[in-house]
Amino acid sequence: VGIMSFPGFSEMDEHGQAVGKTVRLTRRLLQQAGYRADIRIMPAARIWRGLEGGQVHLWPGILNKPGLDSHTLLTDRDLGQVGINLYYRAGEPVPELSSGLDGKRLIRITNYTYIESLVSKLNHPRSGLVPVSSISHTGALQMLLKGRGDYLLEYRVQIEAAARELGIDVPPSVQLAEQPMRFVLSLNSGFAPQLKADLDRAFDELAARGEELDVTRQ
Repeated sequence: VGIMSFPGFSEMDEHGQAVGKTVRLTRRLLQQAGYRADIRIMPAARIWRGLEGGQVHLWPGILNKPGLDSHTLLTDRDLGQVGINLYYRAGEPVPELSSGLDGKRLIRITNYTYIESLVSKLNHPRSGLVPVSSISHTGALQMLLKGRGDYLLEYRVQIEAAARELGIDVPPSVQLAEQPMRFVLSLNSGFAPQLKADLDRAFDELAARGEELDVTRQ
């Protein structure tokens, strides 16, 4: 299992072990499905290469990487709804998506994808946006607050976690999209259809017991 680093949800502890809400839920569902889990925290690019080649069997995430759908299979059950927001500084005007972004600096996380149609729209030459990159979620939030960018395109849960880590309020935002988080399975593992059936069955069994299976719920 490959999971991206995300404080509180998936990260390495002092012993080098993967911990967090997403890790616990993934391990619980795989255990219920009858599988042993080797869960590792990996960079996004390594997870995507692993899914394409079969070295990574599954990833809890959102299938929005162009070209990855032909190499993967999705489970049917949602692990939560992940919002994608456009953040701006408190006291600044609400962004006018249709006409008010010309010449503005847009902060994004390096190597992160969101929704292809959304990114294409924001990256359109007529949008006039100037791209700015950050390698971390906390760093991106600090860049926004320090005026090193005008807007920040980010997943809601990641900004909420980054704000808690920094001890600050979440900045205002406009929601651009919301997508379900599911298990993305590698077709090159050789057992993706069976794994999908087992995970969906395990989800239904745990849900029937009343267990919390929404990883995004606080």
